[in-house]
Amino acid sequence: MANSKSSGEFYEYATVDTNPDSDGFWTNEISIRYKRRKSKIEGVVFSIREYEPDSSGASDTSVATVSLQFKCPGDLGWQDYKPLDGSTFVVGNRIFLEDVSAGVVWRAGIKDGDFSSGSITFGFDW
Repeated sequence: MANSKSSGEFYEYATVDTNPDSDGFWTNEISIRYKRRKSKIEGVVFSIREYEPDSSGASDTSVATVSLQFKCPGDLGWQDYKPLDGSTFVVGNRIFLEDVSAGVVWRAGIKDGDFSSGSITFGFDW
């Protein structure tokens, strides 16, 4: 399988199983504010999981670092999101994002050099 994106009415995901090129491999960007208004939801959930039929025994299979990024109006580039507690995102994380800021977009991905092995899916659902 090659790196791929999957989009639907209620999700935006990417799956990585090979090291991305110098641009990294990212989900399509989303606006949480837009999704909240369009779908009448409270927010969006970001998650990272193994891409396996049964990942119950595969919690340490993939070796990759997934980055969550945002861009505000007028920004020239993307900014890595850093949790306030200093933690990092790992397989099994599922966090709720409730951003209501106008013009802010989010994406998730794996940067060049941040993938070693396995097959990992990450992204957003609402």
